[in-house]
Amino acid sequence: MRENNAAGAEMTAADNPFRQVHHHVYACWDSEETRHFYEDILGMPLVATAVLEDPLRKDGALYCQTFFEIARGNVLAFVEQTSLFHPKEFTARSGLHRRVALEVEGNATVRQFKRKLDAAGVANGLSHHRGSLCLRFNDPNGLTLEFMANIPASSEYQRASRASAHSDLRQWLHYRQNWWRNAARPA
Repeated sequence: MRENNAAGAEMTAADNPFRQVHHHVYACWDSEETRHFYEDILGMPLVATAVLEDPLRKDGALYCQTFFEIARGNVLAFVEQTSLFHPKEFTARSGLHRRVALEVEGNATVRQFKRKLDAAGVANGLSHHRGSLCLRFNDPNGLTLEFMANIPASSEYQRASRASAHSDLRQWLHYRQNWWRNAARPA
């Protein structure tokens, strides 16, 4: 066993495909309240807001993900999914609401992990984010892991993302308000 550990340590130093934690994702029940706390109070700038189609639903529902800069390109992310729960019933207990994204070197590495997971019978989902691949799956403990390709965003994308982050969030808040208004109507 000791020999295997030593070999593993050598492999980790030389061949480990994981470069760093790309971002941590946590659930929030109110994206604006979260923005206010992290940006206005703690001073972590909102650098991107992504409103995407909810992969857990088939009815066109959306979810919002906000990204706050930490340092060296790392971010802390929060996801708000109105379609899963009412804010008054919010608990951040599902695996989807606790996620660690690990950065790997390039889309080819993401595809290689997809093949490994498929061969092992591990359910997974592959998607595209800003030109890079993202692979999501659960570990045996229910923690959602995400492998993201290391494709640095262009400075133009970063400028555009920062410039639109607040307006994108306002659009999400308008969508959310309409979602709850429509959800409260009797069927």
